[in-house]
Amino acid sequence: MIEKTNPKAARIFSLLLIIIAASAVYELPYIRYYYYDVMMGALGVTHTQMGTMMSVYGIVAMICYFPGGWLADRFSCRKLLAFSLAGTGLGGLYFMTFPPYVLTLALHAFWGVTTSLTFWAAMIKATRMLGASKEQGKIFGILEGGRGLVPLLYSFPFLAVFNSFAVPELGFRALVSCYSIMTIAVSILIFFFYKPVGESNAQEEQTGAVVKDIIAVVKMPGVWILSLIIFSSYIMYTAQSYITPYLTEMFGQSDSSAAFIGLIRTYFIAIFAAPLAGIFADKIGSTARTLFYAFILILISTITFKLIPASPSYLWPVLIAMVLLAFSVFITRGIYFAAIDALKIPLAYTGAAVGLASFVGYIPETFIYNLIGSWLDNNTGVGGYQIMFTFLVIMAVVGLATSYILVRYVARRTTAQDVKRSN
Repeated sequence: MIEKTNPKAARIFSLLLIIIAASAVYELPYIRYYYYDVMMGALGVTHTQMGTMMSVYGIVAMICYFPGGWLADRFSCRKLLAFSLAGTGLGGLYFMTFPPYVLTLALHAFWGVTTSLTFWAAMIKATRMLGASKEQGKIFGILEGGRGLVPLLYSFPFLAVFNSFAVPELGFRALVSCYSIMTIAVSILIFFFYKPVGESNAQEEQTGAVVKDIIAVVKMPGVWILSLIIFSSYIMYTAQSYITPYLTEMFGQSDSSAAFIGLIRTYFIAIFAAPLAGIFADKIGSTARTLFYAFILILISTITFKLIPASPSYLWPVLIAMVLLAFSVFITRGIYFAAIDALKIPLAYTGAAVGLASFVGYIPETFIYNLIGSWLDNNTGVGGYQIMFTFLVIMAVVGLATSYILVRYVARRTTAQDVKRSN
């Protein structure tokens, strides 16, 4: 009824539900970002085993990107989103039992399916259906900013639940139950109240990544440039989770304060960084140059981490470097898919381009946790973290160089199109 009487209100309500769903579904798989030490203690595992869990999750999720696009084009987004949330939440209820390591790996593989195969493409498609081409940047900017804002509304109350228990493992169990129940509740909201907007128009346009589209985009150099930028950015994003144990082990922060800092780093900064990135990119008329500037900031912050001594007396410089890194990383996350338009990729190949760029760009999910975890296990004290920071500096240089290549590539394509029009 609301869609017929007030289409604008219907679109806003649908976008709000998508934002809530996109926030809730990833909390359980990534809970280690804020409660790393507590989770490791509750499960009785090592850094390497913690990394293997996320590597299993990442491998399954990566494999699911392409078939997930196929599903999103053939099944109801509402049903796919609701199924994903319900499955993830039920997995969380099982996670509360702190299952054996092998079964925990299986659970992370299951979460890879529920958050990628049946969720990612359906969420992207549902968001695209909410506006015309000229509104896509604004809509996806609101989505990214909302994914930073909404978790703040429940993360701090859940942190209070965790803090109310004297035994950390019991607090973590209660925390997992809160996230699980919330995720299932959002599933119910989506199933009964989410109404697809513009579904008939969306059905006329096939956005899934079919074989011919994949072949076409594989031949586009711009897509590979974008993939490497996402690859570099995502390494920075995932590696930030290790700042939590770095603060507790090297700077004397408590599990609670480190979790609080992690929530600020992940959510609060995202509220501002992604929308500001979009505004700045529009103002200077270049997504590519904005990405280049962001990688300059990333390089500065990673070098700072490398140089600052691991001592409690240097806590504030480390926190400033953390904020700078998070802010610049969220700038890249907020706009790198907007570069598809700057690359002049035909609209008909958008789905395939996003699929390939996601497949390549998110590969770090399959190895980064296990890699860093092994460094921390095999190098006591600050040694493992120093290796990690050196690696991040190298990847920041790769991202900076690739974004510069993107700037030059976009400039050449724009010049070529201008010459073609003049002739």
